[in-house]
Amino acid sequence: MAIQSMDQLISALTAGQTNRSDWNKLTLPVTVQTAGQWYDLSTGSGNPIQNAIIGAGTNLTFQSMSDSTSTTAVTAALGGSIATTTFTDTTHGSGRFTIGSILSGTGVTAGTYITALGTGTGQNNGGTYTVNISQTVTSQTITGTQFANGIQTGGNVSPSVKNILNVSAFSAAATTAPAVLMLIDQLAVIPITTTTLTTAQTILGTQTLPRYADGKGVRAYLVPSVVMGAGTPTFTMSYTNTASTAGRIVPATPSLPIINTASPVGSIAYAGTGAGKFGPFIPLAAGDQGILTVQTVQFSATMTSGVMNLVLCKPLLTLPITTVGVASERDLVNQLPSMPRVYDGANLQWLMYAGAATPVNSSFFGHIDSAWG
Repeated sequence: MAIQSMDQLISALTAGQTNRSDWNKLTLPVTVQTAGQWYDLSTGSGNPIQNAIIGAGTNLTFQSMSDSTSTTAVTAALGGSIATTTFTDTTHGSGRFTIGSILSGTGVTAGTYITALGTGTGQNNGGTYTVNISQTVTSQTITGTQFANGIQTGGNVSPSVKNILNVSAFSAAATTAPAVLMLIDQLAVIPITTTTLTTAQTILGTQTLPRYADGKGVRAYLVPSVVMGAGTPTFTMSYTNTASTAGRIVPATPSLPIINTASPVGSIAYAGTGAGKFGPFIPLAAGDQGILTVQTVQFSATMTSGVMNLVLCKPLLTLPITTVGVASERDLVNQLPSMPRVYDGANLQWLMYAGAATPVNSSFFGHIDSAWG
């Protein structure tokens, strides 16, 4: 059952139904983080490691995100010696290969198999790799697990209900303050590789939110996984709101979101100050409380090049950092008694608002306390 009183909270803590997670994330390595803009730290390195799902997947296809998703199938190889050849994983099903630090090799039912992969782009799955050993393989289907690499909060606890009690963040790196961190639960991503089209593009696949099934509080943002071209189009989308009304449209007044030219990887593409700049989320139609599904997305002009990703998420809390070297803390039990719920499978990640020009690879770190009852 849920924690509904201080006595129940004390009982949960006494029973050991609690978890502390320490995290450490770096600002993005591509370019200095611009003052007044928002960034998705899940696309950068640190602990947890880089999100392996944003930037992967099939164009315009809805893909849910959890701390680890269900298995999927992929055909690994067509046979023959494949040493020094290139192998592209496009469906993230790499669970029986050794890739990065998470996935490990196991046997398959037919023939020999790949036991190691060499250098290449991507991390854990969804990338292109070069085989560094000689193996003879036969055609076979391999299943694997796809990871979003969220901040862990103690695993699944159902039928109990988990809540966040305290959070902290700290940075001693130059000009990392002021800043605002926002903790979100990333729910789904829709890759948009067709950023040169100016017509409405229909979203593909079955759209089922893995958490927050009623859509309440669910918001969306755009983040590039490949640096964008020089275009500055407006962006709009049609979606279904929490009342199950389809065809809701991003309001055009006072302005639609305007994409920043040459938006770097990991930046919220329309964030900033001035007309057409929002942060961090895409505006919803008047009165709407969230998003259930997305029907179409549309750019008003070509982006020339690049890959966008429409991410659906549930914001949980914000944590301002006012001063370099001074810890920011939030007591969510007494100071601000919201105790945000963390659902089983939650993919917890940080967004960051840069209040000053922040150098690349600047470190933020902190912790999250949670309990369940």
